[in-house]
Amino acid sequence: MSNSYSASSILADPSGTVAGKDIIFTTPDRMAQSINYSFAAGGCHNVLSQAYADAVFVQDSTSFVEMSQWRIPLVSLEHTELEVVINYKLDGVSTACNAKLTLDVGASSSSVTINLPTSTNNIVNDSINLTMPASNEYYGTLTIEIQADSTTAEVQVFSLMASWKRINSPISAGQKNQYLTTEKFRPFGTVRTNANNALTSRFAHNMIDDIAILRTRYKSYLTWSGVYAPSSSSSLTDAAASAVYLGTGDIDNLVGFPMLPNGWEELTGNKLELHVRAIGDVTFDFMGNEIVIDQATSLTVGWSIFTLEIDNADISNIGALNLPYYQATVDNTSQNYDNLAGYLPSPFTTRFPVVNSGNSGAILSLTLMGV
Repeated sequence: MSNSYSASSILADPSGTVAGKDIIFTTPDRMAQSINYSFAAGGCHNVLSQAYADAVFVQDSTSFVEMSQWRIPLVSLEHTELEVVINYKLDGVSTACNAKLTLDVGASSSSVTINLPTSTNNIVNDSINLTMPASNEYYGTLTIEIQADSTTAEVQVFSLMASWKRINSPISAGQKNQYLTTEKFRPFGTVRTNANNALTSRFAHNMIDDIAILRTRYKSYLTWSGVYAPSSSSSLTDAAASAVYLGTGDIDNLVGFPMLPNGWEELTGNKLELHVRAIGDVTFDFMGNEIVIDQATSLTVGWSIFTLEIDNADISNIGALNLPYYQATVDNTSQNYDNLAGYLPSPFTTRFPVVNSGNSGAILSLTLMGV
């Protein structure tokens, strides 16, 4: 029994399931291929995409230095390969410059080191292969470190993207886990559906159960991290002048657009979450929700997760189609102007990775993910 799919054969003819009409085998076959394709490829687009101005994401240290950290959603516990693409250049010439990316999911961790050998603008890519833990998981944490050659070359990163690789057809035999080890997705054997064979009610029950599981798959709507520890010997004014913390300048500029269609509010389980990495405690407003981060101490650096509540009466009409997209951003409130990094004056005087009273309450990273 082959759990296969073809991207060109996944759309069933809706008229083929009208009451009183003969159902030809191509209809259930395409339904089976569609559900297999959805599990294997659905959500395998960018979970991270961030770009930088010239000389902002820059490093000249000969040791690996943590530069940024992001929270990203998983596709499933069966998708174990994350591809990373980096657009960079070296200011100078060296073969000793590298980017190290580490992915942590639950108790599992894996990393890949990518050499950055080219002085001209270049693109490199590689994959992190992870053995998923035997636990319920739906997100991972991705960290990038940069190593330069201070005597001959600095590293500049212009953009970075990451996406999960799809599972090739056919999907291997057996039941699959999306996020819960007790919740089983059942791929469909298309050898049987690709012929005029009798169907049982099990086909319909399995199809409905699989759709319900896939409906809970997370997408990344907004993923951002500050550039924590840039360093450069350049005389340029903007060199290494990165945004380390979430600030008032991000209001209405750092924006995502989650689509929340009719019926979204009826879904059970987690639907829309904000993941925030911060130093100590801070309260701020995001997408109409007050976010209160309360950590162990005022100097604790960690991630916090919040479930967002949305008023569906405030649907935004985006474009000519008037689809129910919402604008997700840091709200324009007095609380945000008081508590977030700003220009005049900034409440934070210490630059991460140093942690003290001068940056307690600063936000380092932020991710909005949802179904």
